Amino acid sequence: MTGSSSEIGVLPRCLDVLFNTIKPYQAKKCIFTPNKLNSFDIRTEAEASFERQYKATNQAQGTPSRSKRKVDYSKRYHEGMTVQGIDEDNAYTVFVSFVEIYNNYIYDLLDDSSFEIARTLSSKALREDSTRGMYISNVTEVEVADADAAYAQLIKGQQRRRVAYTKLNHESSRSHSIFNIRLIQAPLDDDGETVLRDSSRVATSQLSLVDLAGSERTARTNNEGVRLKEAGNINSSLMVLRTCMECLRDNQANQVKKIVPYRDSKLTYLFKSYFEGEGKVRLVICLNPQAADYDENLHVMKFASITQDVTVTRAKDININQGLTPGRRRANIIYKEVVKSMRFEDDGEHSETPFSLGRLFPNYLMTAPDDKDILPALMEFLRERSAHRAALQIELKHRAEITSKDREVQSLERKLKNSTEKMALLQQNLNSLETENKTLEHQIVAERRAADEERRERGRLKEAVRGAVFQEREKWEKECDKRVKATQFNMKSKLWETDEKLRLLREIVENTPTKASKPSEGMVTRPRAHEKPEGAVTRSRAQEQRMSSAKNMSDVTNMNQETPKSSVKSVKGREVKKYLRRSQPSDIWLEHKPDENVDEDTLLQLNLRKKKTVETPKVNDFAKAQANHYVLEHQEEDSQGEIETQLIKGDVFETETGGHSVHFTDVEVLQKRKSIEINARKRRSSEGSADWTDVETRCSIAIEGRPNMSPAISHKPLKSENVCSESMQKSFNKIKL
Repeated sequence: MTGSSSEIGVLPRCLDVLFNTIKPYQAKKCIFTPNKLNSFDIRTEAEASFERQYKATNQAQGTPSRSKRKVDYSKRYHEGMTVQGIDEDNAYTVFVSFVEIYNNYIYDLLDDSSFEIARTLSSKALREDSTRGMYISNVTEVEVADADAAYAQLIKGQQRRRVAYTKLNHESSRSHSIFNIRLIQAPLDDDGETVLRDSSRVATSQLSLVDLAGSERTARTNNEGVRLKEAGNINSSLMVLRTCMECLRDNQANQVKKIVPYRDSKLTYLFKSYFEGEGKVRLVICLNPQAADYDENLHVMKFASITQDVTVTRAKDININQGLTPGRRRANIIYKEVVKSMRFEDDGEHSETPFSLGRLFPNYLMTAPDDKDILPALMEFLRERSAHRAALQIELKHRAEITSKDREVQSLERKLKNSTEKMALLQQNLNSLETENKTLEHQIVAERRAADEERRERGRLKEAVRGAVFQEREKWEKECDKRVKATQFNMKSKLWETDEKLRLLREIVENTPTKASKPSEGMVTRPRAHEKPEGAVTRSRAQEQRMSSAKNMSDVTNMNQETPKSSVKSVKGREVKKYLRRSQPSDIWLEHKPDENVDEDTLLQLNLRKKKTVETPKVNDFAKAQANHYVLEHQEEDSQGEIETQLIKGDVFETETGGHSVHFTDVEVLQKRKSIEINARKRRSSEGSADWTDVETRCSIAIEGRPNMSPAISHKPLKSENVCSESMQKSFNKIKL
């Protein structure tokens, strides 16, 4: 690309040929200025002069660093060729820029602000201009006056480019570099002297010299870490370039058009317009003729063969005819030369005066000092000459005044022109500011609309959350009511079981033949502190009177027979089975047990006879196992740091569409707790709930059985013979169990 000092490369030759061609027609510096939108604006001569002075002042104030000092390029080889057929009625200038694509990010190599300060480089973005051409936004474009200045910018960018040491190369480029040379031209005015101030007539030509980083194989370079990532991005961008070439070749060969993936890489996306007919592409391949590089060279040559089949056609011809009179520059040059030749002769002396003060002196010959014929005639000639001189002086003064007025008019015209141009520039700035203001106002309106929409959406979310909370609260209230009812039902069931046990005890006592014995004289029934039903209180007193007046066990038996017997059917009017089974032998369970669950040694472990254990249940598991019950084992840490196991149970039903649904019915919790200290104070019956009042009332008289004694309210020691029968003893054993 660059070559050496003796044999220069492609890029220096391009710069030499370019400046050799446009050197006679170059515009003054700072006439053209980039507008950051992939086009250029034209300044006036006064604005350009002010900009040149400003840059010269800033350059003189700062001390040039080593990288900014001028380098002597006179010893390098200069190309002397030129290009014919250039339009002489245009003014030309050249801008250069230098960027690199590193890890699919674009960085500016000529931006001094990014390299002078130790900070992270910011990448540049790709944009599309009004003509659908791609360009790099906010890239630094430097105006150069000759090839050496452009070459100096190239050297500066090369020093900032990313290179690294690899196993194959001492300095291996880790990025694709792009050096852009932009030739700007604009037509001259009717006088052929200044550039015509019309941005729409500015034409831009661009030459992009791309140095692609070479593809690498990890097996040969042994890259690791950052170098491996860089090599991967290089190979990926080259593969995208090859894919684009293949798509272009297939689109030309077939009628079915494929979408070319330009956007997959910044390299292909930047030069998209070149491949679509807005430019020309030339590929120069560099090969290393070594046997070790045979595989890499083979892939490169295959890629080159693909590019030979791709033909890029220009989408439209560029019309460079501006409708102005040709030859304006040359006519202006000839006019200036004629004016200069009229003022000075070739020898450098002034030419003769173009006008005379009057006619020449007459040729008189005076023979005597008092010649009456010659002296009057000479005096008359002198008077005429003096009058003519006075008239010429008046004319000269008048012309001088006219000339000064003309100069003042010209000066005022120039000032007016400059003011008009400044006014136009200010008007243009004002229009741009107004456009920007309108854009900002539209953005503000859009932001306000978005804010209003966000507030409405937030309100809708609040309403939805409030409704969800209300529904969840109702759901939990229903669930709590259901649990309370279930708890009440369980308590009533326990009460019923207690009543049933008392009834059985009463029946055993009533049906057992025993000797009558006197009640103990010191027995006193403990009164109840809580409220009792009135009938129950009256019955207890009557029982106490009978018990105190009874003299044998038969009286107690008769008393107990008077107490109404409770029946199983008396509990809520339905019969309750004595023995209930939780699961039938035909129940089949599908146990959902994750692998990370820990087996605990808690009591009341789940015992399932027929089950199928799965880690994650699937749709087929319900059909294959023919399960009609489902249980989920879930473990989590409780507040005391112990593992709490939850068994979530449910019934499995078949749906009409052939699937299965689970209806959750129960949740069991298995926990580990420390031993609870038993309170030494016993709970009094008065501290209980009012629901237990009836049971305690009915249990106010207890029948106690002791070994070798008869069942009675008060016990009396028996004689040595065994009074209690064998059947009686078995009955008491059942009660204990």
